[in-house]
Order: sequence, then C-alpha cells, then structure tokens
Amino acid sequence: MAEAAVTFVLGQLSVLIREEYSFLGGIRDDAQDVENAFHRLTAVLRVADEREEIDPQVQAWVKIIRELVYDTEDVLDEFQFRFGGSQTNGGLHNRIKNKYTSVKNLRARRRLARELRRIKARVNNISQEQPRLLLTTSDHTIHNSNKRVYDGRRDALLLKDSDLVGIDNPKLSLVNCLLAVDKDLRVHSVVGMGGLGKTTLVKKVFDDARVANHFQRRVWLTISETFNVDELLKDAIRQIIKQTNEQPPQDFEALDTDKLKEFINNILSGQRYIIVLDDIWDVDAWMAFKPVFPGHSFGSCIVITTRNNEIGVFASHDKVYSLEPLSDKDSWALFCRKTFLGDSCPQHLVNISKTILKRCGGLPLAIVVIAGVLATKSESIEEWERFQRNLNNQLESNDGGMKNMKNLLSLSYYDLPYYLKYCFLYLSIFPEDVIIEKMRVIRLWIAEGFVRENNHQEKEEVGEVYLNGLLHRNLIQIVEKTRNGKMKAFRVHDILREFILSKSKEQNFTIIIATGQNTEPSAKFRRLAVHRLLDHNILKCASSKMHLRSLQFFEPLSSSTMSSSLPKMFTAKYIPLKVLDLRGAELEEIPTEVFNLFQLKYLSLRRTKLKSVSKAIGRLQNLETLDLKHTDVIELPAELLKLCKLRHLLVYHYQDRWINPWISTQSFNAPFEIGGLVSLQKLCIIQANDTLGIKTVSEIGKLTQLRRLAVSKMRQEDGKEFCLSLGKLTNLCSLSLTSTSEDEVLDIQHPLHVPLGLQRLYLKGPLEMVPQWLSLLVGLTCLEFGWCRLREDSLLFIEDLPMLAHLKLLAKSYEGEGLCFKAKKFSKLKSLIIYKLEALKWIRMEEGTLDHLEEFDLGECSLVEEMPMGIEHLSDLKVITIYDLADKFNANLVSKCKRSEVYAKISHIPEINISHKIDGKRKFFF
Repeated sequence: MAEAAVTFVLGQLSVLIREEYSFLGGIRDDAQDVENAFHRLTAVLRVADEREEIDPQVQAWVKIIRELVYDTEDVLDEFQFRFGGSQTNGGLHNRIKNKYTSVKNLRARRRLARELRRIKARVNNISQEQPRLLLTTSDHTIHNSNKRVYDGRRDALLLKDSDLVGIDNPKLSLVNCLLAVDKDLRVHSVVGMGGLGKTTLVKKVFDDARVANHFQRRVWLTISETFNVDELLKDAIRQIIKQTNEQPPQDFEALDTDKLKEFINNILSGQRYIIVLDDIWDVDAWMAFKPVFPGHSFGSCIVITTRNNEIGVFASHDKVYSLEPLSDKDSWALFCRKTFLGDSCPQHLVNISKTILKRCGGLPLAIVVIAGVLATKSESIEEWERFQRNLNNQLESNDGGMKNMKNLLSLSYYDLPYYLKYCFLYLSIFPEDVIIEKMRVIRLWIAEGFVRENNHQEKEEVGEVYLNGLLHRNLIQIVEKTRNGKMKAFRVHDILREFILSKSKEQNFTIIIATGQNTEPSAKFRRLAVHRLLDHNILKCASSKMHLRSLQFFEPLSSSTMSSSLPKMFTAKYIPLKVLDLRGAELEEIPTEVFNLFQLKYLSLRRTKLKSVSKAIGRLQNLETLDLKHTDVIELPAELLKLCKLRHLLVYHYQDRWINPWISTQSFNAPFEIGGLVSLQKLCIIQANDTLGIKTVSEIGKLTQLRRLAVSKMRQEDGKEFCLSLGKLTNLCSLSLTSTSEDEVLDIQHPLHVPLGLQRLYLKGPLEMVPQWLSLLVGLTCLEFGWCRLREDSLLFIEDLPMLAHLKLLAKSYEGEGLCFKAKKFSKLKSLIIYKLEALKWIRMEEGTLDHLEEFDLGECSLVEEMPMGIEHLSDLKVITIYDLADKFNANLVSKCKRSEVYAKISHIPEINISHKIDGKRKFFF
C-alpha cells in the first residue's frame, strides 16, 4: 500500500510542477527534489509492501513512509488551495499575483516551503534507514512485468452454472427438500464457514426453474450482522408486489414495523411461498423475522444461511444442511477454470498448481481469489515459483482456518497493481452486504484522484476498466446487470470486506463509525464513513478535519444533527475535503459552511428535502459531481455556470418509469447558457425551455462530451433544433426524450448524423412517424416507446437493428390492432414487454422470429383474447408473464379443455406466470 500512496502523491507533485511551475518560486527546487526522492523509493516499496505482513521491522518502516506521504499530500493540497486555486475572479495570473503579494499568503508560503524542505530531509533519511532485508531483495522483486494484459472491455457477466463446480449434488439435494409435499411451513438451514459458497448454492436453488414454478411467491433478504428490520420488511414487500402487479400500501415508506409485518403476513396468507434469509448472524435476527411469515401455508419454506451451526439447529431443528469444502477433484476443476479461463493446466505447471491449491483448503472463495491472481501472470515457471515462495511466507507460523484465508487474501491484495490497491481499499467505506452502484463508485474514485489520466479514454471509462480488473480477480461479485449485460451493481464478500476494513484502519485510510465498533481515530485519518450515527463521535473526529478528504453518511442525518454537529466540522478556513455525501439528510437547504469547501469535487444531497440551490454554489469551482436526485429542486441558479469542471449533473425525481411520466417524473429548469458546461458527461433531466431567446435544445449541442442525456418538456417546435444538436453529440450512449404533454408531438424525424455509439433510447410522447434515422442505430441495445401512438407499419424501422436486445412497448405506444413479428427479424432480442396497449387484439410470432427471446411480458391489454400465435416456436423463452387481458382469455383458462390447449403451447417455458385480478384480488392460473 505504501507503493500506491507514494505513486499517488508523485502524480500530485508532477501536476504541481508541470502546471504551477512559474508560481512555485523558491520552493520549485524543493518540490523537484521531493519528487526525485520518492521516485527512488518506489522500487524497494514493492518488496516492502509484500514483506510487511511477516516482518515487523519492515512494517514499522512502511508505516513511517505512509505518514510521510500523507504529510506531503497535505502540503501539496494546501499549496494548490492557496496559490493555484480558482476561487476568485480574473485570470490565473491575476489570481496568483493577488495572493502572492498579500502578507497573509506570504507567511503561508514560507510555512509551506519550510514544511516541504522538512519532508525532503525526512525522505532522504528514511531512504537510508530501509531495513537490510529490503536492501538484499530489492533487485529480486516478486513482481514481473510480463503479465497477461486483462482486456477491460470484456463484458462482466454473472456466474453461470457452467462456471460452478461441486454444486450439482448439493443443489439437487436442497431442491428436492424444498419441493417435498408438506402442508406446514418448513425451515431449512444451510450452514458453513465463510467462503464455502452458502449464498451461491442457495441462490442457484432459488433461481432454479422447478423452484420458481413450485412457489407462488419468492423473496430474498440479505440480513447481515447489522441490519435494519424496517428496511428489510419494505424490501420484502417490494419484491412481493412486483410479482403480483399490486400497488404498495398507502404511505408505504411511513409504515411502522407492526404494519409492515401485518401487510406481509396478509399478502402471503393462502400462498405457497419461499423466503431466503441470507447470512443470519445470531438468534435475535432469526426471531425478528420468524413471526412475520404465516404458518400452515401449503408447503411454504424458509431457507436461512448462517456461519453458526447452533443458529441453524435452533431455526430448523433437523433440517440442517452442512456445506463442506470442495473435494480435491472439484477444487482442481474450479482452479483450472478460473486460472486458465476454461483451458487445461499446462503440463509444466501441474505440480506447482496442485501445491498452491492445497493451501486453499477446498474453500471456493480462496480458490477463486488465488486463481484471480495467477490468471494475471504469465506461464513462466519462474514467476509461479516466486509466487509460491511468497505464498509460503504468508502462511508459515499460522494456525490455519480463517487466519490462512486472510493471508491468502492478503497475497491477492498485494499482487494488485498500485492503482487498484487504493480503489479496492476504498470499498471498505460501504456497510456490510450493501449493494454498491457501479457509477457511484467510479465517480467517487475520480473525485478522490484514484483514476489515472488516459489520453484515449474518459476517466469514467478508465474507472470501469478498474472495476473489471477487480472483478477479473474475483474480488467483487456482480449482483445486478444492465439490460445490455454489463455490471450495474456489485458487492464485496464479507470475508474480503473484513480484510480491507482491517487494512483501512491500519493505514489511516478510512475510519468507520458504527455501533459496537471502536471509533477512536488516529490523528491523520483521511476518510470518515458514518454507518451508525452518534453525535459525540463526529465531534471527536472534527479535530482531525485538516486531514479529512472524504465524509460520507450511510445513515440519514437528523435535522438536529444538521444544525448542531455538522457545522462545527466545517468552521476552519481551510478543509481539504473532496467528497461530501449527505444523502437522505433532513435538510431543506445546503448548509452555508459547505460552500467554503473549495476543493470539493463530489457533493451528493440525494433523497434530501432540498428545495432550492443557493447562488453560492458557484464558489465550488472544482465540483465534478452534483447529485440532487430525488430532491425537490426544480431550478438551478445561473452561478452553476461557473462550475466548468462539472461532469455529472443529476437533478430529477421519478416514482415509476411505467407510470405516466407527466405525473411521476420531476425535471429541472437549467441556466439559460448551460452549453458552457462543456465537461458534462451526464445531464438528467433537463427541461427544454427558452430563456431570453436562447433555446436549451440548442445549448445541448455544445455539450459534446455528453454520454447520457435526458430531456423533458419537449415541444413540437423544438424538434428540428434538437436534431441538429443531437448530431453533434458523437459520444452519446443513452438518450431519453419526453414531450411537454401527452398530446404534444415529439418532432424528431428530421435528418441528422446519428451518434453511432447510442445504446439506449427512451421516447415518451406522440410520434407522427418513427424517425428513419432510428434504423441506422447499429449499436442500439435497448429501445422503449411510451405514449408514442405508433402505427401498424412501425416495426419495419426497428426489426433489423442488429444489436437490439430489449424492446418495451408501453402505454399508448402503439395504436394498431395487431402486432406481427416477422420471420428472421429481431434476431438478437432477449426481452419483449408489451403493456397497456388499448387497441391491441392479437399478436403473431412467425416461425423463425425472436430466436433468442428469453423474457416475454404481456399485461393490461384488455382486448387480447388469445395466447400470442406462434409462441410455441420460441425455444429459448425462459420466463413468460401475462396478466389482466380480455375476459375471454381468462375464461379459456378456467375451462379445463381450453386451459390444456393453452398450456400445450407454453409447456416448454420453465417459468410461467399468468394471472388476472378478480374483485380486487389477483388469481393465478399458472
């Protein structure tokens, strides 16, 4: 980690010397000397990082260097703040001149110069004091530059059954247990130590087609060591109502615990359900949820996973499934699959591979982590022998079990490139078992300065490469994908999280405030993450605010805390904070102290009660991300235009994409010259208004770096100008357009140079005709129409799109009586959703069409009387959901004869959900 820290501060020094060269004055030589001294240390630090776990002398030496790096970072940040910042008006030379000649800043300059000279002396001294062990090994570092290069462009996919080994028999056994006939509620426990794959096994069982068809309701809850009962109950309700197409209870978010439990109990009564409670840590957690679910429920099941065998026995008595480590055969299969990407092990590496594998003890997590390290190396026997020697050093003199596991994880961590070490360690800020959004992490990494510049890629693209690098090494797990199969959200395994938590604390990287944890910080911690809020803890940490770079709250701040504790943290004139996340806080305006955080790059006020943004926002001229999603802000001040570094502007609020967007979606009115924010990558959701004769749709054409754009309140007369702007947005990947009302035409059929990289397109509002340029979007993967009133020939323009995988025809998007999917068309489509088409009477799927369709939803089309013709030909179909069609359709399902005819057409589909509402209650036919 010391190597990563030094490399990071070298980057800052390089920028300072290059960009502020003429203003460094007498400290220019000192800055250059410090840079050179740190450069000389980097080679030996690679060895030191890997030796510190087993050598106390090296560990102490590395700690001194780490503290020295932090001191250097503090000096550089303050120098850039005072002499190279951009807080005043005028050109750069005028700003520097004014500051340079002020007495106050001259004193600060002398002080910083003295500190930099002291750092130079300390670096030179520490170089001479390096442990003898490092002097003898620095020329023989275990690193090797001849590593296989991982292509970060490869899509990261979820585990498939073919990626798993040793799971078939346990899965079959557990599936059979769940499908056994029994009138009473049954509880099954899957027990085993961390890293054995309990969650993986149960998830595969949960998703199995036989289980999905057997149980009418399925709910998955991850409990974790620190859990919130109300939030988990709400999550359960969301999952249930999604399956039943019901509406949530009135004032859903405000319901107390008893009301939430009562609602779940009522909606599950009379249903056969399966509930998974993943990662139960103690008996109290089990007892908190056990009464929620009705007993005597037609063979319903609850499955829990736990590391504690006593909890398993307590919850399920004799229905305990103990998961064992993998056999030697299965361990070898998993190792080869992950290390050699499906190929067999080269003969010259077989013996050393089996020796390394033996150290993993049959633990799947340990195997995939070690395999992830080895997969990045060449097949040189010398390199593998160096790795083995280091592995042996990590494991010697330990008592096995979890200690060995942590040493294996330590080895994989130290093998990371320096730029990934900071990124991986940063994931320790998130609470246990939380689902982490990909783009949130990437924006945070960028704000912290962890993402390296790349002349060929935007920072966001480089950040995605970094994430895929962690995924490739099996250090993170995907939990949600986008429609085009890429990572959307992920999590960190509990054991890996425990490891990086300990590393973060040890290295003053992050301090976590949580109930039951020691929160006494060191003097120079860099980041503060508040998981459970205690006011006195925040005040304790306030004394270290001169070193604080990131402050994030994962528990919403109360209004009293906002008015008392928080302002005390921001009273100093200089605080080098780069990240401030106040999401969920009870605030209606941004605290004035925030506008003094001149180095702030990331500000999130998501899900607060914020109603307006002060003109003082213009002072935060280093801001790159402004997240006002799910607030009440509908207008931004003109001072926003001073934020020339802004890359992500999120100002919108929506309830449900399927509900009328003119009711459920809130957008914002932008400053009239928003085209000046030329660094913007994401702009959502902006209103297409005119101000002082300047059209917003024209200004959008100046934002040529945009990758994601959402525009609302489009008028018919905006269409031609918008099409001109759209042709200039060559980097655009996602576009959403909504007209100003349900009757206002989206006039976008004008010719344009289409952005060929466009992957997602959402259109809501009447179209007089489908734009012909739509057929040219060869990269389009997702297409959604809503309220478009398309005519019967509309499919002709989209049926040959080569990459189209997901198509939604939502409310009033189509006015024809029939939909015909022609043979050999829509060849890549994976999901098709047809919802609330009032005129639709029939659907025909010709043989040879929709060859790869996996998911089909058809709902609330009240004139459709028959099952779609030709659906029996769709051999890849995995899930079909049909609900609330014509009365005749439902009558056919009541008749045994007709029902058997319908089932004959769809019997090949693993998961079938067909239902209809009768007297306010949903009846399921399949």
